[in-house]
Amino acid sequence: MNPRVRRAPSRVLVMRLVDWDGEDAAAFEPVLAALDLLTPYVEVLEPGCAAVPLRAGAGDEGLFCERLIDTVSGLVDQDCLTGVADGLFAAVLAARDGRIVPPGGDAAFLAGRDIADLQATGLVGAETCETLRHLGIDTLGKFRELPPQPVAERFGAPVRRAQLLAAGRFSRPLVPRPTAPELAVTETPETPYATVEHAVFAARPLAERLLRVLDERNLTCTRVTVTARTGSGLERCRTWQIDPAITAADLARRVRWQLEGWLAAGPLVHGGDEAANAVTSLELAPGGLVGLVAAGRGLWGEKTAAAVRAEAALRHTQSLLGPEAVRIAGSSDGRDLDERYASAAWEVEPVPPPPSGPWPGGLPDPLPQLTGTGQDVEVLDAAGAVVAVSARGDLSATPALVALGGRRIRIAAWAGPWPVAERWWSADARRYARLQVELADGSFALLAREDGRWRAVGWYD
Repeated sequence: MNPRVRRAPSRVLVMRLVDWDGEDAAAFEPVLAALDLLTPYVEVLEPGCAAVPLRAGAGDEGLFCERLIDTVSGLVDQDCLTGVADGLFAAVLAARDGRIVPPGGDAAFLAGRDIADLQATGLVGAETCETLRHLGIDTLGKFRELPPQPVAERFGAPVRRAQLLAAGRFSRPLVPRPTAPELAVTETPETPYATVEHAVFAARPLAERLLRVLDERNLTCTRVTVTARTGSGLERCRTWQIDPAITAADLARRVRWQLEGWLAAGPLVHGGDEAANAVTSLELAPGGLVGLVAAGRGLWGEKTAAAVRAEAALRHTQSLLGPEAVRIAGSSDGRDLDERYASAAWEVEPVPPPPSGPWPGGLPDPLPQLTGTGQDVEVLDAAGAVVAVSARGDLSATPALVALGGRRIRIAAWAGPWPVAERWWSADARRYARLQVELADGSFALLAREDGRWRAVGWYD
C-alpha cells in the first residue's frame, strides 16, 4: 500500500496598520510594495489591512512577523501589527493584539473572544451581538455551543455562517481560484496613458465590461487583480479583496486608487523616457469566482449581487408607482390568519415587528400556505345535515362531507373544533370556531364557522 503524501496546510498572516486613517487608499500602495519584498502574494482585505499565506514548515512564524514589521517600518515609516492563525477570521482578530495562534488552536483562541468580535465577519451587526449578550452569550465560545438549527431559524443563514467561523470550522483560502482567460477584460489604447487621469478615464468602462461578463455567466467574484503594463514591458499587478455586490463605480474607484499608488510613487522605470513609463494596457481579472446565489458580502458575504439588482428594481417601481406601492410582509402578533401577518412600505415604514410570544388560542404551526380565500362551504354530517358548533364549542354531529363548488367531498379526517372569543368587551367582539379537515381528494383545509356559516379560510400544501 503506497503511503499518501499530504501537503502541509498553509497558515494565514494578517497585517494591520496601527495608525491607518483609511482616507487615502492610494497611500497604502507603498506598504504593499514593501510586502512584495517578502512574499510573492499579497491580498488586500481593505485599505490598511492585508493578508498573506504562510506555508507550514517554511520557518519560524515569529521571526517572519518581526521581519515584516521591521520592513514596513523601515521602508514606509508605518507601524503595524500582525496576527497568524490557521483561518482568516482568527488571523484578523489576532492581528488586533499582535498574536500568533498555535497551529490547531483557532477554536481555543476564538472561544474567549468577546461576542462583539462577530462583527469582524461582516455577517453580524451590533444589534444581533447585543441581543446575544442579553441572552447571556457574551463570548464566541458560548455562541458556538448554541444548537445550529435554532441559530439559523432565529437569526438567519448569515449568522449561522458566523457561528461556523466562531468555531474555527469555516474559512476560505487566500489563493484565488484560477480565472478563465475569457473572463479577464483588457483595454489597450491606441495612445498609451501617460498620466493617471488618462488611465482612470478607461477604468469605468473596463469595470462595467468585467461585471457584465460575469453577470452573463451568473457569476460574481470576491477578488479583482489589477494589472498595468508599460511601454518598457514592465508589468505591475495587485489583487484587491472586493464586495461581491460591488458596483462599476466602486470597482473603478479601486482601480483609480491602484493607479494613483503606482504612478504617484514615481516613474515605473527609473531613467526611462515618457514612452517607457506610459501605461500601454490595463487589465482586470476576477478571482474567487462564486455563483450569484452563493455570493456573499464583505469577507464572507451577506448581500448577493442578485439582491442588489432586485433592490434597484424595487426602487424603480417605487419611483413609478409611489413609495407605498412596494410592501414587505412579516409575521406579527395575533390569533387569526389575517392577524398573523403584517406589511410595511419597503424602506419607508419600519419593518413589521416579529411576534412577541405565544398567543392563547392562536393557530398552531404550521400555518396554511394559501390564505385569504374565504370560499363559502358547508360541513355536513352523514345524513346531509349542516354541522353546527355550540356556544361551548361542541359539534352538533360528526363531520362527514364538505360541500364546495357544487361538489360534496368526503372528510377523511378532522381535528377540532377550537372556539375563539375575542374582544368580548367591545363592539368588535368576535366568536367563531376553527376546524381542520383532510378531504378524500388529498387536500387539507382550515375551516371557520362564524355568524352561522362555514368558510374555507386556508389551505395546506
